[in-house]
Amino acid sequence: MRHSKKIFSIIILIIILAGSCYSAGKSVGNLLTFIDIPSIIIVFVIAFAYSLNKKNKIKEFGNGAVYGGWLGFLIGLVSMSFYFSSTNFDAEKFFLLNSVLWLIVFYGYSVKLITKILDS
Repeated sequence: MRHSKKIFSIIILIIILAGSCYSAGKSVGNLLTFIDIPSIIIVFVIAFAYSLNKKNKIKEFGNGAVYGGWLGFLIGLVSMSFYFSSTNFDAEKFFLLNSVLWLIVFYGYSVKLITKILDS
């Protein structure tokens, strides 16, 4: 019974996250706004590497996902800063890059939420 509650909770969480992303993407006219494959890969690789030597793999995978999200954010911020320091500032390009920059943090915390449910 407890196992089915976890699965139900995860399904509800994924539906809420996907629905929120769909709604936000629809409101700005681009349904793929919340999809960035390189960010997803970075979060999962760092989370996996972080959880390798830990006893509680699920909990530490979630922690690693958050760390991966913030490390990816910092890498993107440095990269974005370098780009704008070597070119003329373009506000449209800045806001586009800034929106992608925050996606990796969103992915990290989304994975953390799912692992919190799995670990309980």
